[in-house]
Amino acid sequence: MTQYWQSKTKLWLRAKSVGFIYILILLSGVAITSCKNTDSDLGLNLRPDKGELYSAETDTFTVNAFTVREDSLKTDSLSTNLLGAMVDPEFGLSSAGVATQLTLTQIDLSFGATPKIDSARLYIRWDKDYFYGNLSSNQSMKIYYLKDSISSGMKYYSNIKPLLGEEIGEWAGSFNLKDSITVKENGRTVKKAPGLLIKLNKKVSEDFAKASASVYGSVSAFKTFVRGIVIVPQSLGIPSGQGAIAGVDFFTGNSQLVVHYNDTMQHSFVINNSCENYNMYNTNHSNPDILNQIANPGKHFNTTYIQTMGGCKTKVEIPYILNLCNLAMPNERIVINEAAFVFTPQNGSISTSYGTPIRLFLLQPDKTTNLNSPILDFLDYIDPKMGAFSIYGGGYNSLTNEYTIRFTRHLQYLLDQYKLNGTNLNRGFFVTIPSDKPITPTRLILNNTRLPNYKALKFRVTYSKIKF
Repeated sequence: MTQYWQSKTKLWLRAKSVGFIYILILLSGVAITSCKNTDSDLGLNLRPDKGELYSAETDTFTVNAFTVREDSLKTDSLSTNLLGAMVDPEFGLSSAGVATQLTLTQIDLSFGATPKIDSARLYIRWDKDYFYGNLSSNQSMKIYYLKDSISSGMKYYSNIKPLLGEEIGEWAGSFNLKDSITVKENGRTVKKAPGLLIKLNKKVSEDFAKASASVYGSVSAFKTFVRGIVIVPQSLGIPSGQGAIAGVDFFTGNSQLVVHYNDTMQHSFVINNSCENYNMYNTNHSNPDILNQIANPGKHFNTTYIQTMGGCKTKVEIPYILNLCNLAMPNERIVINEAAFVFTPQNGSISTSYGTPIRLFLLQPDKTTNLNSPILDFLDYIDPKMGAFSIYGGGYNSLTNEYTIRFTRHLQYLLDQYKLNGTNLNRGFFVTIPSDKPITPTRLILNNTRLPNYKALKFRVTYSKIKF
């Protein structure tokens, strides 16, 4: 399972890396000063070029890229929840179900002594900024009571299988993220933002209306009475290229279960930011190339795959990168000016239904668990103080059709540890699509061709040498 490494990053590593920045600034200042004063040889003994600017760039290292399975993801604290199922012709089946609590809009509500039960409807509002796949295609879902509670003190991961209680409704249709829907509110017809409107079984309205008064005496009592609901997309029978996954709004209170009674009366039970919820993801790869790469890690493939929702990721290895240390004499140090990967989407793999991810992340395998772990450049990127100055990159450039990600500080650390301690920390890299902020059900196919006259997958490193 993907580590929650951001909050557990070791302070000594940050302190060490910040200290290294100050050393580089000091060395840069000395070099700049000596360059400006042409009548002095101050500082020439520090540089192997005797005062001439020395810098080199190379893209000749062996680079291996292959597809591996992604870790399960923590899904109980996402910025948006996902819902739906689709069959990507290049990847296979993906589905996202969701379990959530409901909460009260008022304490001590009452349906009266002898209520006339009408119906119960579940309205799920779209978070329409996030969607993927063919929105116009048909799919179906089933809704259940949740049999077990959702605890605020627990972590829930994407491979969880919730205990399903009684089936309380079903829905079929296509996802319409543009048009408003019409609902009844206190006897009036009103329009609401685009969403799913699901008619639930009549027993649901009876369960709520006939509950004892103590159920509505507190939020905790109500959440004990109704532990939650689960929406499960039905993936069986979806043709290739059909289906979609979209974001749903479970934080503002707009999504709600409404019980109608006595002809014009109703009570709403909302889903808001006080409700615990989590996503369940399922990815089932049907592409033989993906399955072959997962079964044969370590070999280079000219085409690799990345997928969110715990699907797959690309591993990139530079097995001989520490040979850079051999370019320096015993009293010299290799200083990395820039180290970067350039990733290129495969021609023909992008379409209206399956667009490019906004951003990629470059991580590394943890030395113990082999799970996703940050590199120094990534820590700068997510640091509120350092983020504005980070050149980590990772965003998609639509003009060049490329993603560029820098790992300058990470490579410097690898070389320094090898030079000083003989420690080999080169574990390769994971290329992933962010699982949140923004949350996307996207995927990407990479062209990893590396020929002398054409390199779609580029690894470039620019370095200098200094004496110490």
